[in-house]
Amino acid sequence: MKVRDVMTRDVITVGLSTGIREIYRIFCEKHISGVPVVAEENLLLGMVTKTEILNVLIPDYFDMVGDFLFIDDFGALEEQLESTPSLELFIAEDLMIRNIIAIKESASLMKAPVLMNKHNVRRLPVVDNSGKLVGIVTRTDIFRALFDGGAR
Repeated sequence: MKVRDVMTRDVITVGLSTGIREIYRIFCEKHISGVPVVAEENLLLGMVTKTEILNVLIPDYFDMVGDFLFIDDFGALEEQLESTPSLELFIAEDLMIRNIIAIKESASLMKAPVLMNKHNVRRLPVVDNSGKLVGIVTRTDIFRALFDGGAR
């Protein structure tokens, strides 16, 4: 079985200038947690996931602290976030992962979970030989194909 046999072909995408609130709205309305960022003719440029959005919301100093689970009250952080107008300035180009792991539509389906595990991702953009986005494959797609025999 090939990736093209199980991938979702109708992929929700965003452009480089799509704002963070629009991306959030897409995540909520479509019940997804990641979107490919594309240029003209569906050329794949990057990926924005909920993780990238959350990273914008968490101050850099938490990176220095490492484990901040000892903090019980995040009230000051929440107040700072609510009063930060600069959040509106973030667009997909600022948020996206640029070195994305993609898979070719002609690849064996079993290559997909190997790549997902190796790179700790939940979805893989599917591209053709010219790097254009033609689909997306998720862990759910793989499970469906393996356990239900569910090719699309």
